Amino acid sequence: MKFYSYLFIILTIVSSCKEEEDAPTFSKDYGNGMYISTDIGVSFYKDGVVKNQIYKEVNGQTLTGVERIKFSGTKAFILAGDMYSVNIETFEDKGIASGFVNPVDLTFLSPDNRAFVVDKDDSKVKEVDLDRMEVASVIETGDSTKPVFIVSKWYRSIVMNGGAEPDSLNDSTIVAIDYRDELVSLAENMGGLYVGDNPNSAVNINNLKILCKGIYDPNDLTTKTQSTLITVNPWDLLISASTTLNGIYNAQNLISKPDDTEYYFTAEDGVYKMSSTGNSVSKVSSLISDIVAYQDDRYSVYSTNDSVWYWYNRDVLFFNDAVNSPTTIYKYNLDNNSFIDTIEVNGNVRDVNFY
Repeated sequence: MKFYSYLFIILTIVSSCKEEEDAPTFSKDYGNGMYISTDIGVSFYKDGVVKNQIYKEVNGQTLTGVERIKFSGTKAFILAGDMYSVNIETFEDKGIASGFVNPVDLTFLSPDNRAFVVDKDDSKVKEVDLDRMEVASVIETGDSTKPVFIVSKWYRSIVMNGGAEPDSLNDSTIVAIDYRDELVSLAENMGGLYVGDNPNSAVNINNLKILCKGIYDPNDLTTKTQSTLITVNPWDLLISASTTLNGIYNAQNLISKPDDTEYYFTAEDGVYKMSSTGNSVSKVSSLISDIVAYQDDRYSVYSTNDSVWYWYNRDVLFFNDAVNSPTTIYKYNLDNNSFIDTIEVNGNVRDVNFY
């Protein structure tokens, strides 16, 4: 009897060891760096080296039409038809949430482990449980509104209803959604506000600043109207200022410096910067871009006089050349107005983000 007991224990140990041996192991090749969304996957850039299609490299599955990659804790979340969760260090798959038509943006809800995902072609915002990786609730943004962007602060998220092309289907509204952390999670539409033609991006640091591209139909440029920057109190949903960006058309992709002092955006004829009030607008580059990202870049310089490395910071922008080289990203030094690096990936660039 003892013999069989010992045999059972040995077989259990051998079986357990075999399962451990068969379990896949993943290298910690990622983490801090630049992540680039493209039409054929996700690329990773760090220390001058690009790794392409890293999701496919790790998980054996190709992602196409990647719209966004954003980070929460130790995970990255990718929008590419479905919503994919990966470990940020290894990029191994941690789950997939489905039930979307065309997800284009997302924001994370605090303190709960949830996210709002903007589903443009379904004209809805979908609340996703990030633990279960499934849609928990659906919030309407209005019939055929084509939401394109979402920004959150505390319990409130603001959705930009960006309209569609051609701009006979333009929209002029934003929608506020409140998320309440209760025993039963509740997300509700708090109403909309008319702001300007085709709001498409926003910054919400001191006040909510909304960029409206205006009417812009690439097939009929005679109908185009100038872009505007709208200032809104995000809590009472009242407009406090409206600034026309004179001579600027098709303004999109509004971003800011962390201190809210200077904004950057793309437009019909290049990349621009302006003050947070919408004044002092000037062109950074004539490259036609459809993405722009800011970084407080830390770099080192070696001094041969005292054999010491000195560290400095500089303001840089990353933007692409959407017309002539859609696979190319340029790194631009705002401090001395010069290009300092070129990054080549193997897909058309859709978005850039940093972890």
